[in-house]
Amino acid sequence: MANWKKVIVSGSSANLAALQVDNLTSGSVVIGGGPGNLSVTPINGTGNILATTGATGVVMTGSFTGSFTGSFEGTTNLPDLTQGTGIVPFLYDGGTTATVAVSGAAQLSNNAVTKWNSTDGKFVNSSLTDNGTVISGNSSIQLSGANSSLSGSFSGSFFGDGSGLINLVTTLSITSSYDGTSGSVDLKNQGLTVAGTANEVTVNVSGQTVTIGLPDDVIISDDLVVQGDLTVFGTASFQQTTNLEVADRFVLLASGSNAPGDGGLVIQQATQNVGELFGFDSGATRWAFTSSFNAGNSSFTPDAFAAAALIGTGTNPTAVAARYQVGGNIFIGTDENIWIYS
Repeated sequence: MANWKKVIVSGSSANLAALQVDNLTSGSVVIGGGPGNLSVTPINGTGNILATTGATGVVMTGSFTGSFTGSFEGTTNLPDLTQGTGIVPFLYDGGTTATVAVSGAAQLSNNAVTKWNSTDGKFVNSSLTDNGTVISGNSSIQLSGANSSLSGSFSGSFFGDGSGLINLVTTLSITSSYDGTSGSVDLKNQGLTVAGTANEVTVNVSGQTVTIGLPDDVIISDDLVVQGDLTVFGTASFQQTTNLEVADRFVLLASGSNAPGDGGLVIQQATQNVGELFGFDSGATRWAFTSSFNAGNSSFTPDAFAAAALIGTGTNPTAVAARYQVGGNIFIGTDENIWIYS
């Protein structure tokens, strides 16, 4: 029977002097009542003044704006109409038709953009031509065959490479924030390439969008520092040719377990993944050893158990916890007597 054995050895309005209204019908005002009545009739709501048919001797004083039809008399007060700058000389007495012509118009070319020549006193052709296209928009301009330069500022678009424009940026400078290297792109002759790195960085271009990401399989040749948590959903394999140094004081194995089970450390020998095991036997609640253990297994059968040395606070080994009262463990009492469980 197993038990403890002792070992013997520790607005303009018209002003009239008098106004007599004889009749008002259908929106008309009739003045005078005779055959030469002057009828004021709204036309399309504008209030134009019309002289009735057969009206003679109708005299209006003052000023008016607008237009009239028919003839008029009394040119005494009609100012002379004279030509101005750029107008071909003509005579006009108010009673005959006169044609007003622009000086130089006969020599102007079709589609030419004209300019004023102060030496000859007329309009002449310029070096600019209109290509016949209708130009719309706010303050827009379109030139064809122009050999001159435009100065000032403008907004919109233009054709050409912009070589004649002042302060036009044609070079794009690039600097790496990683290692400080730099380069440049000639915007007129070169394109910009964003390159990826095999197994490290991917680059995809679609329209105006450049997407930089990671490939499905990432290979990092140098050190990788993770300052946050590292979560591995697959299998984590650690392969290195030098000793593994772990700064943590404790290493937790089988951290995903929610029930008792075996576990331990395997030292591989001649066969891959097979070696000597120092593990914890959950069924026996003891640390144990076995050989030829395959690291892919989830449990093991011990070849031998590790013995525990119990330093007592008294002299009676039977007060030791039951889990330690198993074969091979020793108890050392305060009286320096040694007991072995067998």
